[in-house]
Amino acid sequence: MVGVGLRSSLSTLSMDTGPHPKKIKVMNGKLLRQVLDKMIKAPAVQQARVQVCLPDGKYYDISSLQLMENKILGARETHRLVLTVKAETWNMGQVLNKIE
Repeated sequence: MVGVGLRSSLSTLSMDTGPHPKKIKVMNGKLLRQVLDKMIKAPAVQQARVQVCLPDGKYYDISSLQLMENKILGARETHRLVLTVKAETWNMGQVLNKIE
């Protein structure tokens, strides 16, 4: 099994969006590391292309990963990991299925 269940392990972040605050599930660096450590053991994962799927269903290649420091004093998160994406360099075709 290559897939790793994340939904129960994600942190909940409250966002101040005016009169109706939102609570969203977010991943932190520690969880990202745990997931990658578990998944990278499979040979198929070691050679897999790394992409991001946006809410509109389009896939983008990851071009960089950077650690950024937040400027806001007293912020709950003092740093963030930022994935920079670019349009696919070549289309891989439609995804067949998700491997659990």
